[in-house]
Amino acid sequence: MSKAIIYAPLAGISDSLARKIARNHGADMTISELISSEGIIRGGEKTLEIARFNQSERPLGLQIFGSKPESMAESATILASLSPDFIDINFGCPARKVVGKNGGSSVLKDLSLLKRIVAMVVKAVDIPVTVKMRSGWDSGSLTYLEAGKIIEDCGAAAVTLHPRTKVQSFTGRADWSQIAELKQSLKIPVIGNGDISSPEDAGRMFSETGCDAIMVGRAAIGNPWIFNRIKEYLNTGEVPPEPTPRQRMTLALEHFDSMIDKFGVPRGVFKMRAVFCWYFRGLPGISEIRFRINRMISPEEIKVTISSYLETLELNSEISGQEAVSSG
Repeated sequence: MSKAIIYAPLAGISDSLARKIARNHGADMTISELISSEGIIRGGEKTLEIARFNQSERPLGLQIFGSKPESMAESATILASLSPDFIDINFGCPARKVVGKNGGSSVLKDLSLLKRIVAMVVKAVDIPVTVKMRSGWDSGSLTYLEAGKIIEDCGAAAVTLHPRTKVQSFTGRADWSQIAELKQSLKIPVIGNGDISSPEDAGRMFSETGCDAIMVGRAAIGNPWIFNRIKEYLNTGEVPPEPTPRQRMTLALEHFDSMIDKFGVPRGVFKMRAVFCWYFRGLPGISEIRFRINRMISPEEIKVTISSYLETLELNSEISGQEAVSSG
């Protein structure tokens, strides 16, 4: 796991298609969206769909959440039958619908419950179990060191720390010093997560915390190139260029084709609309294109719109370049 770059689990985003793309662009392993333990036990089709994966996504972990140790263990057993490479337990999600059921980061308020969950899941399966957690519920109850020790003692293979509290959600800055502290206190691998948005950030995370691996989530949405860019930076010290607009558009359209193949029309179109926003963010004049795409159903019409925009963008860039040479 040393220096591994992991694609973080992101609810509603890191689905099977996104995980495959991440692996193709340098992610060393991937983790599913969080999966309800109760939903798995009930055999809910939507929950089972989240758990399905392709071999190209390996090494892959399936991440579960819940507040009942018995249910977490049973769901882990069911998911282990699908032969993922590991099971990941979520003690970090701050979302209301998860915390409201006493799952995710809510478990950090009850370390005896956390201990029972980890111990029972580890005992229930024959594959490695990892844990992803936050620093604590709020700044007055930072439990990451105590929780980390419990997780290690229960037999977990590794722990990921996102050094924000539940109350912080994604505001403020992640306190990387907490990752360094946790790494010093544990023997199992510690994975650092939070505020890695560039290759330079990844390099600083490794050097400042001594963590064994890093996990990249939000910065990889519509930007899977970040994984190979991080690797190149770590290997050479040089910051690779950002993907060109053509590279971004080309991959977005490939992703779109895969979405249509998997979900059909119109579901694939609806699911892809939000994803397009991430691929295209920051490009000049893209807000008008997004506005138009969000009112289209026909895949062909969407593809023509995107291709026309790209041709115009490249033509304008060429003209600007020629004008700059002339004026120089």
